[in-house]
This record gives sequence, C-alpha cells and structure tokens, in this order.
Amino acid sequence: MIIIKKIIWFCFLLAYSFCFSQAKKLNFVIVIADDHGVLHSTPYGSTIIQTPNMQKLADEGMRFDNAYVASPACAPSRAALFTGLMPYNNGIVGNHEMNLKQGVQSLIPSLIDQGYEVVFQGKVAHGGKNHHGGYIPNNVKVLKRSPRKDTKMSVVANFLKNRKDTRPLALFIGCIDTHTPFPPAGESRIKPEDVVINKRIYTTPEAQLEMSRYIQAVENVDIKLGSIRKIAKTYLNPDITMTLYTSDHGMAWPFAKWSLYETGIRSPLIVSWPGKIKPKTSTNAMVSWIDIVPTLIDIADGKTPKNIDGKSFAKVLIGKKTKLRKAIYATHKGDKEKNVYPIRSVRVGHWKYILNLHPEFAYTTHTDAWATEVPMTKLHANHAGHHWSSYIEAAKTDPAAAAFLKDYHTNPAEELYNIELDPFEQNNLAGNPENSKKLKSLRKLISKRMIEVNDDESLSGPPKLLENFSIMESKIKP
Repeated sequence: MIIIKKIIWFCFLLAYSFCFSQAKKLNFVIVIADDHGVLHSTPYGSTIIQTPNMQKLADEGMRFDNAYVASPACAPSRAALFTGLMPYNNGIVGNHEMNLKQGVQSLIPSLIDQGYEVVFQGKVAHGGKNHHGGYIPNNVKVLKRSPRKDTKMSVVANFLKNRKDTRPLALFIGCIDTHTPFPPAGESRIKPEDVVINKRIYTTPEAQLEMSRYIQAVENVDIKLGSIRKIAKTYLNPDITMTLYTSDHGMAWPFAKWSLYETGIRSPLIVSWPGKIKPKTSTNAMVSWIDIVPTLIDIADGKTPKNIDGKSFAKVLIGKKTKLRKAIYATHKGDKEKNVYPIRSVRVGHWKYILNLHPEFAYTTHTDAWATEVPMTKLHANHAGHHWSSYIEAAKTDPAAAAFLKDYHTNPAEELYNIELDPFEQNNLAGNPENSKKLKSLRKLISKRMIEVNDDESLSGPPKLLENFSIMESKIKP
C-alpha cells in the first residue's frame, strides 16, 4: 500500500512539474508581413510612413539592422523559415515550387515536442496547408484567413477568447496588405504628390500614386500589429509573451522584391521579450530568417535537428552576444515563366557581392511583365501595371527615364558594393582594380557555396534574351 501511495505521489509531482514548466514557458506571437520593405517604417528611419505600433514594439525591445531572408520570393523565403535550411538545401528554390528534398523536415515538430500549441493565421506558409511543401505538420492548427479590411483581427481575437488549450502558444500571423494589390487610391492617407521616391527610380505621377497606396498598406499592417498586441495582452500573460515582427522580403518595386539588393533581401525584424531584452536597443548582428525558428526552439529549451543551416540568436536578444553570422547568402531563381533571372549573393561585413549567372538575359518581374506583355486588365492595373507603363511612355522623350529602364533590365555579370558607403547599391565597384582582392575573395565564397549546396543553376522557365528585348515596347492596349 505504501509503495502504491509513493507511486501516486510521484506521478502527481511529475504531472505538477510538467504543468508548472509549461505555464512558465514563453508564448510566441510572430507577425509576418508580405512584401514590406525594410526601410518603410518609423523604426527604420521613415519620416513619411506612420507606424506607431512598430515603433512601440522597437521601443520595448530590439531592432535588428542586418536581418535577411534567404530569397526575395514568398515560397523559398517561407520554406527556409520553417526548415532552417537555405533554398538549395531544402529543395524549394523558385517561387511556387512546393517539394522539399527527400529527408528534409520541418522545425515545427521541435516546438510541438516542447509542449507548444502551434497556430497559423493568415498567410504564414506559401500556398496554404495542403500546398506548402510539407513543412506544416497536420497537428498545426490553421485558422481561417480574415479580410484585408479587418484591422481588428477578429479571427485572432475570437480564437484567443475561446481557446481552452492550456499549453504555451506559438501563434504565427500573416498580414498580406503590403502585397499587391494595394488599397485603392482614395484610401491613402498621404497625397501622391507628397511622396518622395528613391532617386535611383524614375519618378512619375503614376509611380507616386502607386507608392502612396503602398504606404497606406504599410500603415494598415501597423494598425493590425497594434490590434494583435492588444488582443494578446488581453488573453495571454504579457510577462511571458514574446512578440516578433518581420517581413518575407522587400516590396514589389524596382530593385527590391525579386532582386538580391538590400531592399530585396534585408528585412525588418523587431522583437520584444519582457524582462529579457533591454528596451530601445538595436543590433548590427547579421541574422537570417533561417535562424528565427531555431531561436524560438532554443528559448523553449528544445533542440533543433542536426545539420540545419539556421542557428539561435537568443544570446543576441539578451545582450550576451553582439554577433551571429560572418556571412549572409541569398539566392534568386524565378517564378515559373516570370522573373527568370538566376542570381546569387553574399554579404561579409560592409561588402556585398552579387553574381548574375546570365547577364545576357533581360531582367524582368511581374511588375513590368504585367504592363508590357498582356492587354491591360483591372487585375493587372491593380498589380502596378499603370505606373510601369508611365515609365515606358516617359522613356520615349526623356533620356533619364530610358536610362532608368536600362538600369533595371540589364546587369553585369558581377556586382560589388560597399554597403556602408553606398546603401542603395548604385556604385558598382567590381571593375575597380583597387577592389580586385575583395572581389576575388567574395567570388570564391559564392563559388564554394554553390558547390556545397549542389546549386544546379537551373532556370524556372524560359528566359528573355536581351538581344530580343526592347524596353520601349509596350503591348498595353489604350
């Protein structure tokens, strides 16, 4: 009888210990924007875009100034996030590719093994639960998507209000507002004529109008972030809830999304961790999206699978480290028949090297293709067709517009930039003799990397050759 009582008492203590440890584990609220450029918020220096909730998050925690994604397209970026592997290591390299390499596993089960309920709401994976390449296990709860105009985030509110599960929560929320089509022009807070566009990009009234719509989209995401934080504070213990905000790559704009320039692959990353992260801090530590889930697993006292590319930056968050990576790699392939332009890049310190595998190809993206390859429809117009056609029209009479289009559609084989001195990567130093040593060393890094990951240099679809391409040709019907 005594033995039985001891066994019962031991089981009680074990169950109590498990419940207590679970209660003390952090909740994770991860907010992922779609196509939100790194420079387009108050914490990252914008004076024209109003994002008070992002600023509040930064004031409460840490802003990362050198956070990168693995690829400037949705599918490979998000596959890298949830596998902790770079694109050629996980098998999803081009956009809308869905098949992970054999043997590649999701990192989500490592969170579940630590007792977490994992929940996705909105666009978190690319393609939904049944078309994501296998990195969302069946025991992940997927909530329905909410309309773009639902700034109160009612789906999230209803879930947390009615949640009965007592496990710690890892809640991933995707906001698509900053993915085209942007809000209608009449909804924009800022007037198009007040928009100032990056000097590398030719300015037209149509481009200013499109950017004003995007600015409103960013501000809508910020409103949603505020709603999410308010809801989380209501239903989750704020003292043990970490909030992380980020974006899968840059905006759909020239020299951004679908490119390996900083505005394509550098991402906003802001983290609040009450009692652990010193408020109003920033870090220059270079981190990648492949490091985010390993960091969550580390904080949850779990272990990540072996042989992944990602690693935890938890010690950076709590101030015990100031560095994580010496080099940041990125890759771009294409999106089936669009954006067929394979690129590789590496950043080391202040230096950035870009390898354009086929400089004989014309660089194109959805944005210009929609404006020049199909009759203009309402759908295509909403996806930036109008502002691109304004560039083509201007180029007929203005050499500056023609030069901008040439800069956009053509690239040399190699590009080398000093990011500290040239943050918008406008002064290519690859041809300067004084930079030959740096060029050679970074070229060697990329070559070695491509061999290590079995980079097959394959194309996502048929390319467009520069010899058959005219930047002045527009097929838009009036």
